[in-house]
Amino acid sequence: MTPVIIIISAALSGATIGVLAVLVIGIRRDDRAKTLTDAPRSHVEAVTRRMLGVGVRNPDSDEWSGE
Repeated sequence: MTPVIIIISAALSGATIGVLAVLVIGIRRDDRAKTLTDAPRSHVEAVTRRMLGVGVRNPDSDEWSGE
């Protein structure tokens, strides 16, 4: 039973570290490029913004026109 608990905790720890690494990479890319007012340039940036609740609202886009 103990080895199973160790394996599960190691897998959960690895997954948590992986998610945090993706967030840190996305934050650093957006911060360096100073692109928070634009649409995300990559999938990593889009996932980071989604997880952190950051979005871009552009009144000129089709999203605002209701079409």
